[in-house]
Amino acid sequence: MRYCIGDVHGCYKTLTELIQKINKTDNEAVFYFVGDYIDRGPNSKSVLDFLMDLKSEILHSFAIKGNHEQMLLDAYKNDISFNETMWYVNNAEPTVNSFSIESYYYKNTKNLIPTNYFEFINKLPYYIELEDFIIVHAGFNFHIEDPFSDKESMLWTREEIYIPEKIKGKKIIHGHTPISLKRLSENLENKNLNIIDVDTGCVYNQYPGYGYLSAFNLDKFELIYTKNVDIN
Repeated sequence: MRYCIGDVHGCYKTLTELIQKINKTDNEAVFYFVGDYIDRGPNSKSVLDFLMDLKSEILHSFAIKGNHEQMLLDAYKNDISFNETMWYVNNAEPTVNSFSIESYYYKNTKNLIPTNYFEFINKLPYYIELEDFIIVHAGFNFHIEDPFSDKESMLWTREEIYIPEKIKGKKIIHGHTPISLKRLSENLENKNLNIIDVDTGCVYNQYPGYGYLSAFNLDKFELIYTKNVDIN
């Protein structure tokens, strides 16, 4: 079976619990990840290590780039201090903390994140196209002729417009915009749904209905989830 997992945001224990839950009943699972593996949660380094290990050990795991990964890349490429970056403003401190870097505020980002992590993130695609689905972090810009040419929208948009002829009539799976577990479950009752948001706000335990990491079964149109165990 194929599973698409929502935004992890540094919640390594929750991610591994969800993967183990799926593997108990499906030892041939294929995993797709929608981006935003880092920031906000406590252990972004372990999440990246996990994804990098999956990539090197097995072939049935695929990951795309999220806007938080892009902010890391932009910070890494720019010759400025960490606390001057857009990445820093968007809750990047827990990520740097997970690498056990001390006195990092005024350091260049290149001195904070080891090169192999940068290289892994830099190679992540903006989307994955399957026979029946397109997996993207945020969505597409349907106001232009070719939605696949707008990388910024793939990372940042919150529009829910859908024009099937521009994407070969395929359904879109994305994360980026947190929704409650109840809302996602209700959405999936509609088998004709064309845009599926699988981000159930894993890091937002403080809000009722959020604080879950979800995996959408693409073949059964079903949801598997686990409550966040990284954040009290």
